Amino acid sequence: MSFDWEDLFPLVTVRKLVRDVSDHNPLLLSSGAKKNTSHQHEFRFELSWLRDDNFYPTAKRIWDQPVRADDPIDILNIKLKWLKKYFKGWGSNVF
Repeated sequence: MSFDWEDLFPLVTVRKLVRDVSDHNPLLLSSGAKKNTSHQHEFRFELSWLRDDNFYPTAKRIWDQPVRADDPIDILNIKLKWLKKYFKGWGSNVF
């Protein structure tokens, strides 16, 4: 990026994302414009999930899936993303 480009687009940011499969890291370009997030729900872990008999076996099954990454931080981020994705929907439907 150049200073002229940054002057034209002051709110733009670029972020490196976690790679799932490839040896390349995807980049997320954000325009900085406010987006309508009314249809998206935040992920919130609920302690009551721990009392559900299916929680631990399901979490273990997801966690034990192999990850194609070498960096321990990437592996952790990918596994946490998988858990979040599953339990976000699970929590909405079960509780």
